[in-house]
Amino acid sequence: MRYLIIGGGIAGTTAVEELRKLDSSDEITLVSEEQHALYSRVLLPHYLKGKIPRERVFLKKESWYEEQKIEWVRGISVVKLDPKNTFVELSDGRELPYDKLLIATGGELRTLGLDVRGVSYLRTLDDADHLNQLLAEQGSSCRGGVYGGGFIACEYINLFAHFGIPTTVIFRGNHFWSKGLEPEVGRLINQHLIKKGVELHPGGLFVDTMGERELTGFISSLGEHPCTILGVGIGIESDDGWLREAGVKVEAGIVCDEFLQTSEPNIFAAGDVAEFYDINVGRHVRVGNWMNAQMQGRVVAKNMAGEKTVFSLVSSYATNALGLEIIFVGDVSRAHADEVRLVGSVEQGGITQLFSRAGQLIGAVLVGRNTDRPIITKMIQEKRRASEFK
Repeated sequence: MRYLIIGGGIAGTTAVEELRKLDSSDEITLVSEEQHALYSRVLLPHYLKGKIPRERVFLKKESWYEEQKIEWVRGISVVKLDPKNTFVELSDGRELPYDKLLIATGGELRTLGLDVRGVSYLRTLDDADHLNQLLAEQGSSCRGGVYGGGFIACEYINLFAHFGIPTTVIFRGNHFWSKGLEPEVGRLINQHLIKKGVELHPGGLFVDTMGERELTGFISSLGEHPCTILGVGIGIESDDGWLREAGVKVEAGIVCDEFLQTSEPNIFAAGDVAEFYDINVGRHVRVGNWMNAQMQGRVVAKNMAGEKTVFSLVSSYATNALGLEIIFVGDVSRAHADEVRLVGSVEQGGITQLFSRAGQLIGAVLVGRNTDRPIITKMIQEKRRASEFK
């Protein structure tokens, strides 16, 4: 059997590891755009804060791939897929055949399209190395700017606060995660950040950077904002043109069933790029977090090897905004919920926002109420009614 895995992140590498456990003789090829062995994106902020050395970020040694008899093709991307003749074409012109194909390419960062030193992104180890160098160069003269209102923005805020760097944050909505959170929940987060000394400017759109070669600030629709490092966190998107051209069904992500099988025979998807049917909430969802990607890597390997296994996980992801814990559990799309209810308040210092559909609890966002996490996870698994949560 020839297995071809596209994507060397946690989903793809976990799948490779599980496939090798299932059969020691199968031919396995892993294609990765990055040059690095598997590392933890979750640990990048700890590396930047100096809490762990750079080598601790890595989860696999380079020797591991050869030891596991994995053909590791790195620094290369896929430009074409031919499902009929079962091969992919690489950016260097090579063609690789397959019997079973896994697409685990993750997502591409949305960027500002500007090449000014001081503009920073935080998704890869190379991004973290670049940011680490900027911080070392600037020292006490550094002033932080952040454009975005989600997970990456929180990481930048925490990082700048760790080094005592004054920080200005601009985001398009009225509060963080404005598409999903109710105004009162957003107000709780805003007030907490302001209390911690962050300069917040809601409702602002990025216009341009200031400074020719070195960043001196940026311009938004609200005015000019001095900064020497601008952290950008405006989401990810998929490089899926080659998949659409091949006839693979793609919507928000690569559409696949509860077995992570795509619309094409012998082609599977896992990780951030997969829009899979979630049996716990009864619809197709796309989930972008580490735990989900790792667990999908394990399950998809079994399905590729012929062991039909349903993927079932109430996924959750936690972040921290200067001491305020924010946890997303299950399906937190407001557009797919027919009722949203709040438990707690700004005055109490914590709010849990519940999402339900046809009375069933399908998801929740917990802000300052992390103790609600186990019961909510269990309720979603058991398909219980949202009204049961008090």
